[in-house]
Amino acid sequence: MEVTRRDLFKLSGLAAAGVMGAGALAGCAPKSPAADAGLAETGAADAGLPEFLQAPEPITDFADTKEFDIVVIGAGESGLAAVHTALEGGAKVACVQNIGTAQTTGNMGASVDTTKTDEAGIQACVGFLMEKNAYRSNRKLLEAWARNSYEAVTWWAETAAAGGVESKPYDSDREYNGYAYSLHANTYNHMEGAHNAAALVICDALAAKGAEFFFNSPAVQLHKEGERVDGVVCETENGFVLFKGAKGVILASGDCSGNQEMRDYYCPDQRGFKGASSFRDGMGMMAGVWAGAQMTPVNHSKMVHGGGALTRLELPFLNLDIHGKRFMNEVLSFAYLNNLMRGYLEEYDFENPMAAKFFTIMPANWVEIGEQWQAAYPGEVKFNVGNMKLPTEDQFVRGETFAELAANMNAYMKADEWNIDPIDEATIVESIEAYNELCATGVDGQFGKRAAFMTPIEQGPFFAVPRGANIVSAVLGGLTVDENQQCLNADGEPIEGLFAVGNASGQFYGGIDYPMDVEGLSVGRAITSGYVTGRYVAAL
Repeated sequence: MEVTRRDLFKLSGLAAAGVMGAGALAGCAPKSPAADAGLAETGAADAGLPEFLQAPEPITDFADTKEFDIVVIGAGESGLAAVHTALEGGAKVACVQNIGTAQTTGNMGASVDTTKTDEAGIQACVGFLMEKNAYRSNRKLLEAWARNSYEAVTWWAETAAAGGVESKPYDSDREYNGYAYSLHANTYNHMEGAHNAAALVICDALAAKGAEFFFNSPAVQLHKEGERVDGVVCETENGFVLFKGAKGVILASGDCSGNQEMRDYYCPDQRGFKGASSFRDGMGMMAGVWAGAQMTPVNHSKMVHGGGALTRLELPFLNLDIHGKRFMNEVLSFAYLNNLMRGYLEEYDFENPMAAKFFTIMPANWVEIGEQWQAAYPGEVKFNVGNMKLPTEDQFVRGETFAELAANMNAYMKADEWNIDPIDEATIVESIEAYNELCATGVDGQFGKRAAFMTPIEQGPFFAVPRGANIVSAVLGGLTVDENQQCLNADGEPIEGLFAVGNASGQFYGGIDYPMDVEGLSVGRAITSGYVTGRYVAAL
């Protein structure tokens, strides 16, 4: 074969899918709908498609062809869940994976506990998520998650436990518009490898039940017979192999957070943040677009984390930026902090994600104060998220005086290789003293923080908690799908044989950021969509 996977990205002169013949990637259409469709339909600019959306020539020469009922692309949460229910439905299933192992990210998966939640509660939870997602979500997808997530995450936890990986459940009761609903999550923070430890034993269990896994076999194109997607072409050590799926192909290939060009195109406001997972390269979504599927319109939602348990410390003490100055009302979920960081990233030409870091300044009695706040305002004050380990003082910067604390903050930044200019230590001291003076008045005339949280930094020793949201964990857009997770073309019609689940699918999220108000939602959504779709496709 002359065509390599790298070559697929060099064919920039081709009209999107215009070169495709019958039986190949783009079917019989003279040109792809993506080439003519506008921004509202594809997320692509009319002025011209970026290179990654321009379809390559079809691969037609295969070293081997393998026949299955269902082919799942990706062995993460959604892919493994799809494999499971497809097997349960009696299908012969293949799962192709671009790396050498099953791989998931995250550490908890959320669900609506339908054993404790009535119909009004389900609708309340869906309504809450619609609000958090700026009313851009497909409500049918949210409802599908709410009704099926408990069954799905329970299966995940039980299967993992049978393989020796026990979840530590986390349950919480919520209310929206006067209606109560209960959430249940699996958590794996206590495990080495976190959530992926569960995925590995689940993968082994599925293989033992007859699923065939093909690792180090990245998908590079979808295959079509007429207008129907009937397989996927993978690059293997033996050449290109066609995996045929008589009932359908399920894209469970994850998001595009490891593909800088796609990230910048679909989620431009994440510029400058560090990527987390290079293997989530967006290839599955690209192949879907080349086959006529549509991407969710920009701007895609994003999940920006960083700093582990320290980042998730939501105690509204004084926050100081990389210049040693207060810069915000400190009552803000860590999931949204990244939106305050772009100016600092720009100072370093968007080339140093550590510029998005900051420090929370706390007194010695921070736990006592935090517990009082939490009792009065449990929705706004958190020591951690779910079952994550509590931050400990040995992770903090310490100083007996404000001046010593300031000096140690600079020493910490240097040792941790933030690669930013040292902070003027006098500015740090002045900022803390000015904040204490503001607290004495009981009124935040600077950023409008609630008076109850205006507590001075008085009791030493003093602590500076290094925090910041500087890592893009996921870009949450994906291909547009209907309530069955079936991919849609430019006319909004289902594409025969092609489904997308988890973060390869879109319209579940819609806000600027991933709503961490429902902890573990992304993983729970991924498991659920794969779980339901695998069963659905097997029944076709």
